[in-house]
Amino acid sequence: MASNKEGIVSGGIGFLSRATVQFLLFGVTIVATRQLSISEFGSYALASLFLIVARALFYVGPYEYLLKTPHTPSLYSTCLRANIILAAAISCLLALVYLIAFRMFETNDVSRLIALLAPSIFLVAITAWYEAVLLRDLRVRRYYLSTLIGDCIGAALAVFLLLKGYGVVSLVAQTYARLLILFILYAIGTTHRPALGHGWTHVREVFLWSKERYYAVLLNFSSTYGADVVLGILLSPAATGLYRASSRIVSTLTDLFAQPLQKISQTNLSARLVREKSLDSSWLTMLSGVGAIGWAGLITLAFLADDLVPLALGEKWTPAVPIVVSFCAVKSFMLLDAVTTSFLVCHDRQKQMLRVQICVALAVIMLSWFVAPFGPVWVAIAVGCATATMSLIYGAMVLKLSKAGAEAIFDMIKTSAPPVIGTVLALTLFDQLLPDLPREQAVFWGLIAAATGSMTGAFIVRTRILTAIGSLGHLPDAKPSRVAP
Repeated sequence: MASNKEGIVSGGIGFLSRATVQFLLFGVTIVATRQLSISEFGSYALASLFLIVARALFYVGPYEYLLKTPHTPSLYSTCLRANIILAAAISCLLALVYLIAFRMFETNDVSRLIALLAPSIFLVAITAWYEAVLLRDLRVRRYYLSTLIGDCIGAALAVFLLLKGYGVVSLVAQTYARLLILFILYAIGTTHRPALGHGWTHVREVFLWSKERYYAVLLNFSSTYGADVVLGILLSPAATGLYRASSRIVSTLTDLFAQPLQKISQTNLSARLVREKSLDSSWLTMLSGVGAIGWAGLITLAFLADDLVPLALGEKWTPAVPIVVSFCAVKSFMLLDAVTTSFLVCHDRQKQMLRVQICVALAVIMLSWFVAPFGPVWVAIAVGCATATMSLIYGAMVLKLSKAGAEAIFDMIKTSAPPVIGTVLALTLFDQLLPDLPREQAVFWGLIAAATGSMTGAFIVRTRILTAIGSLGHLPDAKPSRVAP
């Protein structure tokens, strides 16, 4: 019972924090789509893609190494040095991308925005190190409080500047404000201070361990964002804008569940590994509780997209509706990835993951290039088929490693299926009874119907749901180590 309560509290804090952040970021997206043209939004989307992949490199490799490796006197300083070297290398690469972007895209706005965003890489390097230190000490609640404050301030600043007419520069300011706040709050939340120490003996070891994870990030970028770049090159930044805005809408919902699940499972599994405890099939239990809610939400979004997208973003974004529906199917697999990737990394399966990602990345680029002339909708469908295949392969790998049998899988289905089925039935009944409502009323009552159906299904299996959420409980918060880094 105590373990369940811990899990419910930890999961609740994570999901509540992420929900607040996602709604804020969705609010920024709504304001941005209304204040910017589709082409301007697309230019920012293209520029930010290069920064997204650069930032992602700091949340694997030394970040994961610091989380999972037993303590040594040089561990903290070694991982910090690795991040600084990486930041310097990325800055040089971004300078090259800045020059190439002038020729690659039909507007110079992409290059200009890359130049404005590039210096944030050094802030990301130190912030990511602090975050890993915080999570290694199992300060998960402090982590979520810090990210909540940082994202709130960044979002508020972006909305203020957008409404004042500063355009895409508002979104650049949001990036810097968020990182600065996180840096300050993380520094306050841990006793460790950045120190490079002496000697670089172990940095090579960290990079050797990390190389597959770095390759994985680059390949994941190709899988997730390669289509954006292809659309920008073959069609226009406006096509990328439609594609990226659609993805942002669906990601707002998906990340609400996937990000806390990934962070909690990563912290939980890494802590168990450091303490030499077994990593069993509990990942299926963690997935079932979160998946029950997440998958019901994605079904709701797909069902209401025809009215919800123009209502939220404006009539000019109506062509995004079929793309949103396609992404709802694609993103449903992200919940599976949230637990499987952490499990595989803890078992040092980076090389096997890399082989899968190489195949998927190549498939995404080739399929996107082939179907791009037919429009963003076909690109979304093609990318979805490729990335869903990767998620299923990861799932099969983890099933084999964890030795989870048919009974464990069936238990997950019994937990997650009722809320999903309840949502489908409720929305189908709603559509049959009230087919011609005005747009605002259709969205409102559709959400009410979906919530009623999912809650009814969840009530039927309430004990299973509570047990599943309770499994998110990590080991009790540890006091930060006071051993000098």
